[in-house]
Parts: sequence; C-alpha cells; structure tokens
Amino acid sequence: MEISATKTRSTASSEPEIKGLKNCPIETAFRHVGKKWTVNIIRDMLLGKKRFTEFLQANPEMSTKMLSQRLRDLEKDAVIKKRIVSKSPVRIEYVLTAKGEDLNRVLFEMSMFSMKHYGKEVFCEPTPKFVEEKFAVATKIRLGMQ
Repeated sequence: MEISATKTRSTASSEPEIKGLKNCPIETAFRHVGKKWTVNIIRDMLLGKKRFTEFLQANPEMSTKMLSQRLRDLEKDAVIKKRIVSKSPVRIEYVLTAKGEDLNRVLFEMSMFSMKHYGKEVFCEPTPKFVEEKFAVATKIRLGMQ
C-alpha cells in the first residue's frame, strides 16, 4: 500500500494539471536550459561574450570539456549558433539565435527576483537603493503602467 501511494504521488506531480498539456512548460524549459553552467553561458552571451576563452574566463570553475558539451547542447537546441570568423587561424564565435535572445527577459526577471528576495546572498552590503528602484520600474513596465 505504501509503495502504490508513493507511485501515485510521484506520477501525479509530473503530470500537467492543465488539460491539453503534454508536459509542464516550466519543467520542459528547465530540462533544456537548467543544466549546470548553461545559464551562465547564456548570461555571458547576453553580456557580449562570444568566444570559448571568454566563457572560461567568466566561469573559472567550469572545465573545457563541460563548456564544449554545453555549447553543443545549446547549438543542438538552436539557442545559439556557431560562426567561423576566420579559418587561419581558426576563430569561432557563438551567437544567440532569436530563441536564445528570448531568454533575456526570463533571466532579467530571475535576477530581479534574486536581488529582491536574496539580496544578502547577491550583494556585499545591504540591498542598494538602485535595485529597489529598478525593481519598481521593471514591475511597472511589465504591468504596462509606464
């Protein structure tokens, strides 16, 4: 009896509650971009980084093997594309696709959430005033109040 109750609970939690959905959209998004280091790479690209070495410098704990794998995953999912800038010497740059650019707003909202609710983890000092102001402005824009 205990085993079937556990099965029922785990099955129920993975089933979408909205009729017509095959999978939970949030869970699906995290399956694609929620792997370790993936968000860091996308964030770095949104900040203008394009080259393999730039990603490694921005994330010194990430191995070259892991970076290569994540770039391949992102390229396979059409979030980024690889561009050969020169053949001799070989220079490759990675750029976000339109699909990848769509993550800009998502990551912005996540960063605002983090600054608002986890300021002690994010900032060296108490949450700066400018963050509160930016959060208020972002909220007004999102709600169409500005």
